[in-house]
Amino acid sequence: MGPTTPSTSARSILTIDQAAAYLAIPKATLYTWRTRRAGFGPRAVKFGSCLRYRRSDLDAWIAEHVECFENEPMPTALPLDTSSRQPDVSAISSR
Repeated sequence: MGPTTPSTSARSILTIDQAAAYLAIPKATLYTWRTRRAGFGPRAVKFGSCLRYRRSDLDAWIAEHVECFENEPMPTALPLDTSSRQPDVSAISSR
């Protein structure tokens, strides 16, 4: 038998290091949220002494913290100004 790969559900359970990397925050911040700001951070699952995070809980927590202001439209991408990207043909010498 070849090596086994984790199932999709197993990959959706993250260690605290993986969760911190996924959120792009220091691991200490996750610990702080759990100990000093109870109820603030994303939901966690405890397996004995191991702390784990479900990717779906992290995504839900992110969605809950998206800032949207009532009277402001959501930002849209501005069209690119490509006029300044034209090659400088004056630098090309003719032979």
